[in-house]
Amino acid sequence: MSAPRDGVPRLPHGAPFLLLDRVLEVGEREGAFLKLVSAADPCVGRDGHLPAAFVLEALAQGAGALLAALELAGAAPGYLAAVDDFHVLRDVRVGDALRVEVAIVRIFAGAILFRTRALVDGTLCAEGRLTLALPR
Repeated sequence: MSAPRDGVPRLPHGAPFLLLDRVLEVGEREGAFLKLVSAADPCVGRDGHLPAAFVLEALAQGAGALLAALELAGAAPGYLAAVDDFHVLRDVRVGDALRVEVAIVRIFAGAILFRTRALVDGTLCAEGRLTLALPR
């Protein structure tokens, strides 16, 4: 993987719905992105944890940001169509720097399958396979 040309993820999301803060690396079929979890983040619960649904959304946004960086889907990065074997293995808390890793497994006619992982300090927090449907 190489350093990105632009450190800002290219997604149609705006604050507070854009969960990714930075593009770390982009390769031919994989990418890594950063989500900084802060107490000011509206997605963080009162208990200081980032709910699993938002971890999943960060993974899906990572997949979309990779497509946008590779320009595989044209101007629109697609939308989440399926989630398979998603597991949360560790809580994500305020103060964590969540590393979102996505890799293209297979490209179909109208969708792309990704293998995704979310890590904090090298420890696996969540993983699963996601399918993004491409815009028509």
